[in-house]
Amino acid sequence: MKFSYIMAGLLSMSLASQAQQGWAVSDKVMIGHSWTVGNRVSEDMKYAFHPTVQFGRTAMYNFNSSVGIGLGTFFSTEGVRFKVDEGAVDRFEQRMNYIRIPLGAMFTFGDPASKVRPRLGIGGSVGFLVGGKTYGLSNEDAIIGLKTTKAMSTKVDAGANASLGFSVRVADGFLINHDINYYHGLVTNEYAADIFNAASFTHRNIGLSMGFNITGDAMKRWKGKMKGMHHN
Repeated sequence: MKFSYIMAGLLSMSLASQAQQGWAVSDKVMIGHSWTVGNRVSEDMKYAFHPTVQFGRTAMYNFNSSVGIGLGTFFSTEGVRFKVDEGAVDRFEQRMNYIRIPLGAMFTFGDPASKVRPRLGIGGSVGFLVGGKTYGLSNEDAIIGLKTTKAMSTKVDAGANASLGFSVRVADGFLINHDINYYHGLVTNEYAADIFNAASFTHRNIGLSMGFNITGDAMKRWKGKMKGMHHN
């Protein structure tokens, strides 16, 4: 009798694992704070809040109910803002827009049958600079300003990503995700030779994200229901 219970349990675990294997799509939006390290060239420059927004889609492959890898494409607007205590410029701001390609692994813990499960993500990201503005302000009037793509000689950024959060199962194959995300830049970004005394920096950002995962099987079921409603 005990053997039959054990075999039934192993079989149910195997079926649950197989049901969560395969491809899934993950969409995410993150809002937070970004800053840079290295280009604070004066004690008069004080860090100020600088909003960052990221949104995009990731293609995930789940090996089982606990481990998956993903490759995505995201638009990210980030950078830094300084308040200047003394000088002709009261505030310096640099906004940098990237197309980022993150690659990483996601580890989900706990019982696959649980509605809420904690998760941990680690990986890297490569970003390609596509826009933004770099400027200084004095009494809310721009006295220095140019496109960030012209201000920077470094056009490609890369660094490490980490996230910690939880997923909520809304239906079979459909999850809502909530995470705290941190990015640590590893590439030294350099300005054009004639700007800011050749200062350089690395990126940082942290933020809260919300998104969803939907598996290929769930999308097939949804399409089947839509076709059935259409025929009816």
